[in-house]
Amino acid sequence: MTAVPTANYLLQEADFLELRYRPDMQLLVARWHRPVSAAELRQGYYAILRLAREVNCTCWKIDLRSRNAPEEADRRWVNKEFLASAAQRFDGPVCLGYLLTPSLLAQLGAPAAGPGRVAFFCEEGPLTEWLMQCQCTIGN
Repeated sequence: MTAVPTANYLLQEADFLELRYRPDMQLLVARWHRPVSAAELRQGYYAILRLAREVNCTCWKIDLRSRNAPEEADRRWVNKEFLASAAQRFDGPVCLGYLLTPSLLAQLGAPAAGPGRVAFFCEEGPLTEWLMQCQCTIGN
């Protein structure tokens, strides 16, 4: 594993996803820029996991405000397969805080139970506070 960057680390994944590591907060920030297909969704989540492993970060802020709601099959894949794989790679749970529009929040409802800690928010402040609390409980 490489040394953890001490400055902001920015990565553009295709035209649909921007990844940034914030070492000052020990957060990985993923901002989706447009609606995506199922294949792009998986490509994006694997890119998030690669960067998270590189910087050893288990707390992720995921901004879905510019993206479409995932299909039910894609939600199941994220909640069951992807998060289980991520937890194995980190030897513990990852925390995903999703930033949503109010309409997307209404459409998605509550997060599904799974191997990670997942929460939905419409405002960045409470989302960031929740991720900071996750860091304290998992020792990120």
